[in-house]
Amino acid sequence: MSDSDNNIPGPWYKQPWLWFILSPIIAVVFYGTFYLYLSIVTHDGLVKDDYYKVARGHFVDKSQSQEAIDLGVSGQLNLDNTTGDLMLKFKSKGGYLPEFLNLSIIHPTHQQYDQNILLKQVPGTEAYTGSLKSLLQGKRYLILKDEARNWNLRAEAHPPYDQNTIEFKPAHEQ
Repeated sequence: MSDSDNNIPGPWYKQPWLWFILSPIIAVVFYGTFYLYLSIVTHDGLVKDDYYKVARGHFVDKSQSQEAIDLGVSGQLNLDNTTGDLMLKFKSKGGYLPEFLNLSIIHPTHQQYDQNILLKQVPGTEAYTGSLKSLLQGKRYLILKDEARNWNLRAEAHPPYDQNTIEFKPAHEQ
């Protein structure tokens, strides 16, 4: 047997360098297809804010925050995550006290964790009460609005939520 017979390469698919080079390419195709499928099937949710689009730009509507400044409204929310109780101390100039206020508790990324709570005025006081629908975990954005949705106040809440106090101010004052 000669030396030339021992050096005959095997078939192309049995060469180790070929599979070393092709394996990352095959992996990229597999994972790319999987992530494309995930991006098509999953839902991103909605952004809750006063954004609107004009041509190619996005703008924020500040008219509701300006209305809150004009009315002089502000609030202090006492949140007890253990019991789920909410107590809002509402302040306004001119004695403006609506009967109900809407509190939106918005999760930054998942719409399914959002809560809309109706706060009812305690008769004869500047206090409003309500209850959480589920306990809070993680960062939340809070938007307080009147029933007619003429004004709004915004705040951010960070854990821990046990006996937490959150200040509401118009967006221009924050």
